[in-house]
Amino acid sequence: MTGTRPSQPGNSRAAAPSVGGILPWATLLLMALLACLVVFGAEKLDLLEVPELQGYDYLVSAQKPEEPPAGIVYVDFDEDSVKRYNAFPVPRILLGDLVRKISSGKPAVIGLDVILDKERAAADDRRLVSIISDAGNVILVSEYGFGRFPPHEPLASFADAAAGVAFADVPIDADGTVRRMLLKVVTPEYKRLSFPVALADYFSDQHLRPGRPGYLLFGTKEIPLATTGPDSAWIHFHPSPPVRGVSVQTVLDASFDASVFQGKIVMVGQTSEMGKDLFVSPVTHAGIAITEKGSSHSRSLLSGTEIHAGAVATLLGGDVLRTMNGAARWWLAFLCGLAVAAVAFRSRWYVAIATYLIVAALLFGLAVSLFTHRHIWLRFFSVEACLLLALPAGLGYRSVEERRQKKLMEAERGQIMGLFERYVSPDVAAEIWKRRDEIILAGEERVATILFSDIRSFTAMTAGVPSQEVLAWLNRYLTAMGEVIKSNRGFLNKFIGDGIMVVFGAPLTDGPREDACRAVRCAKEMLARVDQWNAQLPAGQPKLKIGIGIHSGPVTAGNVGSQDRLEYSVIGETVNLASRLESLTKDLKSPIVISPETWEYIRGSCLTVSLGEAQVRGFTSAIPLYGVQEDPTPGEVRP
Repeated sequence: MTGTRPSQPGNSRAAAPSVGGILPWATLLLMALLACLVVFGAEKLDLLEVPELQGYDYLVSAQKPEEPPAGIVYVDFDEDSVKRYNAFPVPRILLGDLVRKISSGKPAVIGLDVILDKERAAADDRRLVSIISDAGNVILVSEYGFGRFPPHEPLASFADAAAGVAFADVPIDADGTVRRMLLKVVTPEYKRLSFPVALADYFSDQHLRPGRPGYLLFGTKEIPLATTGPDSAWIHFHPSPPVRGVSVQTVLDASFDASVFQGKIVMVGQTSEMGKDLFVSPVTHAGIAITEKGSSHSRSLLSGTEIHAGAVATLLGGDVLRTMNGAARWWLAFLCGLAVAAVAFRSRWYVAIATYLIVAALLFGLAVSLFTHRHIWLRFFSVEACLLLALPAGLGYRSVEERRQKKLMEAERGQIMGLFERYVSPDVAAEIWKRRDEIILAGEERVATILFSDIRSFTAMTAGVPSQEVLAWLNRYLTAMGEVIKSNRGFLNKFIGDGIMVVFGAPLTDGPREDACRAVRCAKEMLARVDQWNAQLPAGQPKLKIGIGIHSGPVTAGNVGSQDRLEYSVIGETVNLASRLESLTKDLKSPIVISPETWEYIRGSCLTVSLGEAQVRGFTSAIPLYGVQEDPTPGEVRP
């Protein structure tokens, strides 16, 4: 045990490890950082791509459904229309009739999502070319293929008659779901806008232009890029159909009023399974059932044309989604992970889990709010993953720290008990451990009462007696006295031959007055035990007599000794005076001699008698001394 104050965790057996100091915080910071680094590495390896994309779908589902934009209409070759007109592949005559009927309603632009790349009957093709040319606002589609499929272009006659041609490729994410729109492709051999951009451009006369890094401009609106090479952007889906749909057979019905198309974007596509143009989208994951006007079938898959319609609405509405800045997201992940780790380290496991769930829910709520109101996609799965790693990290660190503190506490208990348990009663030893934060082993000033006792004429009593018998007899005596001392909660500091030094008020104190009273009670019980001892002696053996000196005053209490051997003790003039008072008991013919300081503490609780003044070595003048008695006698001093 070194001469320093031990760590004082207080009631650390029931409390959590402390987060005070640099080391715990540094460890928690490191764990939060490591959690972020692990998740960052997983993200860079594309291990989180699919979960993040599915998180996007959860955000879509968490929004309120919205009415499809009124300015976009989808004319659909659905199952009923295909069966009625035997429209697979779509006959050119039927397609011409449909375009003519739509055009009669004076729409702003017609997007024909049917690739006209193969020649059919010449008369039918010429008729359709004429109808497209007469309409003057038809955008046709091509397929670029992006190296995965061969490109497909509309026949030159159709392309020349149309207002424009755009590629209609649909980008599919890693999990087979469509969430993005392509914007443009520019290569030395190919330069073309995507179908939704071309329709929005024609409708609004706003054009796609270069912007700052990571963005393109559509008119004055910034389009955050989801990917580059090719450029793409996120479509802001909602848990509702992205466009109003009407079946082809409804439009071709003689009673249908084409004026509903006036000034609108009309897009023609197909949801028939034979067309193989159906895709999984966030709308699908939201469980939305879609039924067009005039159709008897409902579905959850979106056609490529409907996805393009959602993209057009996103471009025109200006609510193109942008992904939260990576630095901001990782700072958020780090801070939330640190908070969860700190709570897990500081609190019970159920509090940590509850905190984790609350923080995770708040993060999801933040992601929903940003997605809905600010058009910002917080890729929250990576942030939640950081929390998920920080939770067991904090709990694990807590467990390690608790075991470490338990070992330190056990070592501390062993050190403290090694100093005290042989010299105090078990209950006092337990209280010393419980109140160990009151003990300063390096040394402290305090007021204590010191009791010295000695056997009178011990040398004469043991003259001629074998040393082994003397030792056995002395051990029995000291054991008996030790029992009395412990029962009065005294600290049996040391044996000095046949003498005993006892401290009341260190290492624990009940207050100077109570300490002094316990010392006097202990002295009286020691004398009573000596009387019992003498009553049991065989006839002829010398009677045992002891003298006791008691003094109260300031002492310095703490460890005394070398690094190899330490003991807790007290030093000071108070100790010296108590020893000298014990040596005066024979001269004053009083088994107990107490000092004026002790008398001031006990005079209201014990019967005392004045012994007059006496000269004590170390004092320049005589001091009044007192004795203690059981029953009132003439000359007693009352309070």
